[in-house]
Amino acid sequence: MRVYMNNHSDPKDSVAWDIRHWIRIPALNHQADAITINNALAKLPGILQVQVYLERKKIRVEYDQTKVDFLLLKNQLEAVGFPLSDSWWWRRKWSWFQYLDVNARENANAPAPPCCSNPKGINAASRRQR
Repeated sequence: MRVYMNNHSDPKDSVAWDIRHWIRIPALNHQADAITINNALAKLPGILQVQVYLERKKIRVEYDQTKVDFLLLKNQLEAVGFPLSDSWWWRRKWSWFQYLDVNARENANAPAPPCCSNPKGINAASRRQR
């Protein structure tokens, strides 16, 4: 059984900061659990799509890394009674997912680099005042 939520208005809306993750949730057993998870994640800004796979006890979440991060997803799921799998492997994956999200957010908010034909920002700090 698969439950599906999609907030994309158009499949071509995907941008560079959208990411998808598989997340294992051992307590995911019933259709009501899937609805609870969908409703909880739909409240977060930047959630684009949630697919719940009951038989696998996993969800697949697509979200905008500039608006939401994995830690917020994890906390939201735990708040509604669905803690994530707590094995060594999954804890490593959580750390990696959070690192990717922080890195993407910093890159998205970084100033544009100087262009070869307009190198104003390259040595601005080391230029002498005349």
